[in-house]
Amino acid sequence: MVAIPAYNEEIAIGSVVAKCKKYSNDIVVIDDGSRDHTIEVARIVGAEVISHEKNGGYGAAIRSCFEAARARGVSAMITIDGDGQHDPDNIPLLIAEMNRTGADVIIGSRFINGNEKNQHIPAYRKVGMKMLDMATIISSGVKVTDTQSGFRAYSKKALSEIDLEDAGMGIGSEILIKAAKLKLHISEVPIRARYDIKDTSSKNPVAHGIEVLASIARFSSRSKLQLFYGLLGLILLVLGSYLAFSSITSDNLIRFIVIMVCMVGGTLGVFTALVIRTFLGIAPRASKLN
Repeated sequence: MVAIPAYNEEIAIGSVVAKCKKYSNDIVVIDDGSRDHTIEVARIVGAEVISHEKNGGYGAAIRSCFEAARARGVSAMITIDGDGQHDPDNIPLLIAEMNRTGADVIIGSRFINGNEKNQHIPAYRKVGMKMLDMATIISSGVKVTDTQSGFRAYSKKALSEIDLEDAGMGIGSEILIKAAKLKLHISEVPIRARYDIKDTSSKNPVAHGIEVLASIARFSSRSKLQLFYGLLGLILLVLGSYLAFSSITSDNLIRFIVIMVCMVGGTLGVFTALVIRTFLGIAPRASKLN
């Protein structure tokens, strides 16, 4: 089954569905409360459409993808974005990797083996994705190169065992954290993504990043949280210090605000890590006394 989460994608959804039909007869579009003609276009080209009455968020759409796959009892599910950023002709690469390695979650990675060099990924997005990659890797212990890619394949085992909660953009990290806890096999294959498409993301990059980080913190264990907050805090402090010392003569207000956010956020991150460390040290001793 190929599942396509979509929100206001009337321009691209038709071609995405048509290309996916070369590799599966079971195409399901999860329409997340679109206000345009996404539903009509998807049905015209032969997809089944599951529609949310209201926009619930990317995570809500992915949860519906999992529910649809479970209801059908499929042997595998591919998720691919509905905006045309991913190339459906890469679907066989993900399935081949699943068949070859027996992996339960296969990520279509934009970064593996230097794969990003010829994709013209905007610098700000690359930096943001790398930070989210680092946070997800710290929390899950899984060493992958593209934790935020929505182009993935899932085995029947992964579909049945991973219980999803997040309704927002943090769903990708949640899946990897929970897959690691379940000891599922995770793999990656190189794919290419387009960045010449207007409005490929419906969310502000900063809001996106904060939402994912909040989700990672939510699904991390306490010991992982200590490492997560500690490293995140140090990264923000280093970034804030660098920006401060490299702009001593600058009177740019936005730069000043970014510096203050980094310094305050970094201090809070380190402080939170120390509090968690203290709690983890006290809790075992308290349990022994009881």
